Amino acid sequence: MKLILVRHGISEHNVGNIVSGSKSDPELSKDGIINTKNTSQFIDEAKIDQVYSSPLTRAYQTAQILTNGNKTIRVDKRIVEMNFGDWDGKETKPIYDKYPDAFDYTGAFSPNFIKYDKGAESYDDLIDRCNSFMHDLKKKSAGQTVLVVCHGFTIRGILADLFHTDITSIAAVNNVSFTEISFDEQHFWAPRLISFNREKPAYFAVK
Repeated sequence: MKLILVRHGISEHNVGNIVSGSKSDPELSKDGIINTKNTSQFIDEAKIDQVYSSPLTRAYQTAQILTNGNKTIRVDKRIVEMNFGDWDGKETKPIYDKYPDAFDYTGAFSPNFIKYDKGAESYDDLIDRCNSFMHDLKKKSAGQTVLVVCHGFTIRGILADLFHTDITSIAAVNNVSFTEISFDEQHFWAPRLISFNREKPAYFAVK
């Protein structure tokens, strides 16, 4: 199986530097739509067997644009963005000013955020549902090329699960970027990272 993970395009919350998790559902911004349309020219729809999307609008819109509306999009709630609890939908700077140790040196949430953010999902919870999604996907999609459009933390959660690494060791994921993984189905579905955070997909050059 070949897996193509794509983070959604720039949303209205991304423009406003707002914490945007599973409880907030902004649409793509105007620039987000333009950038996603520009990126869609690099995708060969004929080589994609299945398409999955998070149920959130920003991801589903991105999936529609990238496939020119020509593919059936399966929605799966397990690949929704993290639930950021009380911080969802709020500006990032006031949170940083009050809880600086909830952020790492890059400005991303550190594991400490769960101590302050009431009702938030932990990284372990995120990775568990990513694991569940991937377990089912492998059963359904052997030998296929699968496009999954979701979110930055979700992509990091999938990678952390597949490669047995700490999620904090994986960099932030850019909007409309491609992260691609190949699986050796004959050897216990061993994953190989083909690309990370690329502006254009690498898979369509892979034989």
